Amino acid sequence: MSVKLPLKLSLVMALLYAGQTLLAQDSTKTQLTDSLSKKTIASPLDTVKPAVKPEEKKNVLTISVDMRTRTELRHGYRVIPKEDTSAAFFTNQRTRLNFDFKTKGFDFYASLQDTRVWGQQDPREGQGTPTPTDSTTYPLYLFEIYAEPHFNDKWSVRIGRQRIIYDNQRLFAENDWRLPANSHDAVRFIYNNKINFTTELTAAYNQYGESNFTTNYKTVGFANYKTLLVHYLNWKMSKNFTLTTINTGDGYQTSAKPSTKTFMRYTSGGRLEFSSYSWYLTFSGYYQYGKDSAGKKLGAYYIQPEIKFSGIKNLAIRLGMEYMSGQDTLNSKDNNFVPLYGVAHRFMGNMDFFATFPGDLNNGGIVNPYLFFQYQNKKVTVRFENHLFYSQSNAAFKGKGVMDEYLGFESDWRLNYKPVPFIDIESGFCWASVTKSMLVVKKSDGDTKAFPYFFYLSLRFTPTIGKFSF
Repeated sequence: MSVKLPLKLSLVMALLYAGQTLLAQDSTKTQLTDSLSKKTIASPLDTVKPAVKPEEKKNVLTISVDMRTRTELRHGYRVIPKEDTSAAFFTNQRTRLNFDFKTKGFDFYASLQDTRVWGQQDPREGQGTPTPTDSTTYPLYLFEIYAEPHFNDKWSVRIGRQRIIYDNQRLFAENDWRLPANSHDAVRFIYNNKINFTTELTAAYNQYGESNFTTNYKTVGFANYKTLLVHYLNWKMSKNFTLTTINTGDGYQTSAKPSTKTFMRYTSGGRLEFSSYSWYLTFSGYYQYGKDSAGKKLGAYYIQPEIKFSGIKNLAIRLGMEYMSGQDTLNSKDNNFVPLYGVAHRFMGNMDFFATFPGDLNNGGIVNPYLFFQYQNKKVTVRFENHLFYSQSNAAFKGKGVMDEYLGFESDWRLNYKPVPFIDIESGFCWASVTKSMLVVKKSDGDTKAFPYFFYLSLRFTPTIGKFSF
């Protein structure tokens, strides 16, 4: 039996169904639903691709300045004064213009340097070439310039003139206190896993110029190695322990003419560090063997134990000792340890009584117990450093009879203030008390009654001029 609906009723029902369907659609959503199949149908909005981010710039050039002026008042710096000796007063300046270019897989760095004493050169007479003085000032030259291609994110090789800085800088240092500082012409292979292991192999071979025959290294005005090979390793073994090793061989050409024979000196050792909470303990030791520059067999050593406590807010206390062997009068070997190309200024007192080895020790070695205090907050650092000096061997007093091995005492005060990150104001005052034994070791005609002191004020500016990405 069929039921016939009136025409008007059929039209009303059709309109109601259509209206319900239209009202059920939400234009704010990105998907539509088929009311019959209940299947999801893609919205036209889904076909719009997200905005593409601009490609990251991979080339970065940074230009910076490193300018330091240091005014010094010397009355016993390096040389023990007489009681009536007047003090020296001068200002020196070091200026560097640095270019640091980095791109994916390649770095290039260049540092142009000028060192001078104020007034050393008459600006009205042009640049000229100032005569080197005891402060080792030099005309404009390239302090560093090297290229460093990266094989991947862990391996690279650095080629050219570069600073070599290893461990605590006892054997290899920038030697920043020295006006021209220190750099090497070398090639360095570098591996760094960016987690806990770094190792490097550095090699250098020096000549005074281009030659057609032989490899005679005629150094003029300076004493530099002919060959150098260094292996460095740093391994953070655990949360508390770190191991560093340095093994090196450097060769000096014999002074006997016309021979070009090179005598090799080897130095092997390293450092073990332990840190836990507020305590830090370390022990380093090195043994030196092979032959010295005169061809004499070597057998020398160096040790440095140290303990540091930093459990007091902003304060660190360091107690340690340096023990550097000197000549054993009963031994035919050369027992004088030479700390290679490191820095002495931060280890054996800021007055630099002992900076050239073994000459400044008169072949007697040295024992240097020290006690350092350092206070540091956000902008100010204060250091108070004390040293005792003893000759390690009686060889230093050969021909002078029996003498006391105690050489003297030195106290160094230093204040650093950084009002902004790129300005460092540093001031230091150092003084010492010396004995007759010190006069013998230093071959000095000074006076134990004199008061050796040294004061300096340094201003350092290290702004970044520009950083360009392209």
